[in-house]
Amino acid sequence: MPRNEKKSTLLRQWEMMRMLTVSRSDSKQNGRWDKASEIAARLTDAGYEVSVRTVQRDLKELSEIFPIELNNKNARDYGWRWIKGANLDIPGISVSEALAMRLVESHLKQLLPATMLDGLQGVFGMAQAKLDKLEQENNNHSGDWLNKVRVVPPAQPLLPPAVDQEIQSGIYQALLENRQLAATYQSITSDQIKEYVLHPLGLIMRGAVSYLVASAWDYTDVRLYALHRFSHADMLDEPVKEPEGFNLDQAIADGMADFANQGTPIQLEIRCTEWVAAYLAETPLAGDQKTMQEADGWMRLTATVNDTWQLRWWLLGQGTGLEVCGPEHLRDEIKLSLLDASKLYG
Repeated sequence: MPRNEKKSTLLRQWEMMRMLTVSRSDSKQNGRWDKASEIAARLTDAGYEVSVRTVQRDLKELSEIFPIELNNKNARDYGWRWIKGANLDIPGISVSEALAMRLVESHLKQLLPATMLDGLQGVFGMAQAKLDKLEQENNNHSGDWLNKVRVVPPAQPLLPPAVDQEIQSGIYQALLENRQLAATYQSITSDQIKEYVLHPLGLIMRGAVSYLVASAWDYTDVRLYALHRFSHADMLDEPVKEPEGFNLDQAIADGMADFANQGTPIQLEIRCTEWVAAYLAETPLAGDQKTMQEADGWMRLTATVNDTWQLRWWLLGQGTGLEVCGPEHLRDEIKLSLLDASKLYG
């Protein structure tokens, strides 16, 4: 066999072993089994041209060397997986990689397309098995680290809206494959469901809500579509037409995720208590933020920020700890909002 062909076969078999699920059950009746046809499909997605028969042959040979077990109840499509407690040092995954993959599984599962998530199941299982093995053999407590790490939202936590998993999967797949979407969607400001042909450009998670970044039909303006407001989404064969010059990071920097008028920059000037000033000294509003001491003990702060609804919510949330001094239109808006709010309390 030529050297390049040997290398290709080795890489394919290595990838195959990484895809296999690690058994978490002692019984062959329970737990997930990876079918040869499923593995062949994943390998094809990963760029390997391989038949189901070749996968079956490879797995049979690998099972004679590695602790891989076979479920032959379905004669047409055998199932395979790593034996529970298998030594996974040969396929290789470091402790740091195992911890990172467990974090991905815990916190980013909802962001990954279903096909990508399926392909990672073997790695997730391998990561857990690695940590379990370390704890059993060496009394290593690396796995406990995951119980000591939490992600806490900085604002009032809100329960996420219900998202249809089939719709979400279709949207993610279209985004992954750069293909158009035929969708029905209801805006929060409308009582009607409308049909769209969308060009998926990105995904933004903002708090408890996920948004599809997309343009519609042949228009070039880019908008946000909340995933939970879709009632239908089908991936089309046509490729996405990306607006010229579109960049997701730049769109966010311009205020897209803050529901802004495209985030017009303003020179914000506020007076605030020492506590608010101390907080902003640690986490500044902007790179050009400047602070000056006032005679009454308050602090005067200036910074260039985007003029967004998010900015207004934050300013209003500071209550009596902050006064907006400029620009004048923003001061007037905040003043009016506070006056209207005070009327609610008599």
